[in-house]
Amino acid sequence: MLVDRNIETDEVETREEESSINNELAELSKYVEMITGTIRDMEAPVATTSDQLPQATAHLNDLAKMTEEGTHRVLALTEAIETNRTAVFSALTQLQGSLTGGQATDVGKVVELLKADERRLMDIHVALSFQDLVAQRVVKLVTILNEVQHKLLKLVVIFGIKKKKDGTAGKDGGRGSEMLRQLEASKTTALEQNLVDDILSEFGHS
Repeated sequence: MLVDRNIETDEVETREEESSINNELAELSKYVEMITGTIRDMEAPVATTSDQLPQATAHLNDLAKMTEEGTHRVLALTEAIETNRTAVFSALTQLQGSLTGGQATDVGKVVELLKADERRLMDIHVALSFQDLVAQRVVKLVTILNEVQHKLLKLVVIFGIKKKKDGTAGKDGGRGSEMLRQLEASKTTALEQNLVDDILSEFGHS
């Protein structure tokens, strides 16, 4: 009798464990379905963002280039003006020393104006330095956007491969795998627009 009771107890415990496992599996299945649905909902926004990022990056690249070129151009002109100002200041100072009376006073007024311009030119140099820093920040921002674009395009390809596998088309992931390989390789070189266009054409609007 004791053996029978032990067997019955073991069977009850086994059924309870199986029921608990089934419940856990059911909950896990619901969770997986929820995650899959969330990923599916992300696909369209990710594709749209990936499509728009190259244009935004191009605009920022142009902005950085124009800012840098403009800053260096103005800086060169400012340095040329400063060189001329220094030469004129030196010449007038010598001339002032050889003059007397009203003439020396008039030349002295011009010298004072040139002294005031020295401070203004220094302020221009400082402002241009900050502008150059802005251009460098824009370049860093472009680098970050390029990294984001790589990640988004990778998601587009992965979503596309999964959709084709789950669909009726029956395509294999060979082309997608090749695109992923090219994306990985472009991290150390440059992301070509042709690759972006191919990815969005193949997977972005499927």
